[in-house]
Amino acid sequence: PRYNGHVSNWNFPKPGKRNSEGFGFVKVDDDRDGEHGDLFLYADSIKDSKLRSQAKIFGLKNGTLIRFDIEEPASSRKSRLAVNVLPGNDSGSGRGGGGGGG
Repeated sequence: PRYNGHVSNWNFPKPGKRNSEGFGFVKVDDDRDGEHGDLFLYADSIKDSKLRSQAKIFGLKNGTLIRFDIEEPASSRKSRLAVNVLPGNDSGSGRGGGGGGG
């Protein structure tokens, strides 16, 4: 993933809605001039299985750091999407993660 950002708002699915997995908005870091705006993030766009199940069960906290690619919308009425989402480099957390191989 080429971009870094953070979750700015998470919305839980409405109870009783089938195959609705919750969604949120993402702010791109270093987006000084606001060219990217808010991106849509669907739980199913999260590549990392741990993060995906966390999003579906507990939701993602505001400020959660993520890495992602940006997918242009199919139509001009839709928002751009954050896809291929992985956990961000949260250097503040003491839980060391294993290095990802190639």
